[in-house]
Amino acid sequence: MEITIAKREKIKIPILVTGASGSGKTASSLIMAKGIIEKMFPKLSEEDQWKKIAVIDTEHERAKYYADTELAGVHIGEFYHANFEPPYNDKALMQGVNELKKMGIEVIILDSLSHLWSGKGGIQDIVDDIQRKNSKAQMTAWNKVKPNINNMLHTLTANSIYIISTARSKTGYDMEKNDKGKVVPVKVGLQPEIRSGWEYEFAINFNINQDHTAEAVKDNTNMFDGVEPITKETGYKIYEWSSEGVDPEEERQALIAKVQELFNLDDENKRTVVGWENQSNIKFEHWDKNQLRYAISNLHKIDSVVKLPSNKEQTTQSFEEVPSKQKESEKMGMAEQFERATQKA
Repeated sequence: MEITIAKREKIKIPILVTGASGSGKTASSLIMAKGIIEKMFPKLSEEDQWKKIAVIDTEHERAKYYADTELAGVHIGEFYHANFEPPYNDKALMQGVNELKKMGIEVIILDSLSHLWSGKGGIQDIVDDIQRKNSKAQMTAWNKVKPNINNMLHTLTANSIYIISTARSKTGYDMEKNDKGKVVPVKVGLQPEIRSGWEYEFAINFNINQDHTAEAVKDNTNMFDGVEPITKETGYKIYEWSSEGVDPEEERQALIAKVQELFNLDDENKRTVVGWENQSNIKFEHWDKNQLRYAISNLHKIDSVVKLPSNKEQTTQSFEEVPSKQKESEKMGMAEQFERATQKA
């Protein structure tokens, strides 16, 4: 347990936008993203601002419908588009996000998270496949996909850029009076089509109604308490709130540099880091600060090398006397601790 003084940090807020089909999740997310980018890069041309936004699209490339259109008084320009086809798994998502980050993208819209839950190759699909192959694996199947879930949520909620995820809500109908006083059925969004509890992993969860108004059903920023459409001003507020405090990315980059230094120190460190990368399915350049600090504290350091006594033969014997099982136990302990550090993300 690490104890430090609590400081307000700059953070790229992870956002979830839910709603029934036709409520305007994708359009609202694009408008919000534009507001974030306008505040982040006020000197860029509008065309170049849109080049800072990308959509990872699982919805049969429907996000392309919005390019070069007018929505709620906002011109939607030409943004980057990544067609995400099955299998919808955490590795493909992470690869796509990292490729877009290398291109200089600052806001990614994942449209939609529902496919990573219930689509082909998604979490439910993996669990069903395990259970079909082994009828006794009804409970253990969920343990096997836990690393997939952790990696996916880590990519979406602990990133160095803004990521807006959308999720379909199951559709229901309610009876309401229309403008003429007549009671008519109205489509409403119910529970989002993601695993129960995932919505709590995001800092803000906007739920969009069929009239395109949005309510922040969860808001760690305490900025949104009404029911109103998502606009560019929504993005302005999010960027301004996110920009207050110290920059954690600067600290993270310093930690990455230290891990790189230790990585280059000797072959044992290289093997250890590669093992942790394989365990977490994340390259160390993308680890969070908890993982990086753990690595630094456990990797072999040049200043911690034990100087050999003059009696070389005696030293060799003492190393040989270390039981192999003890060595293996130490490695296992470090692997388990790194797994815990990964799950904190």
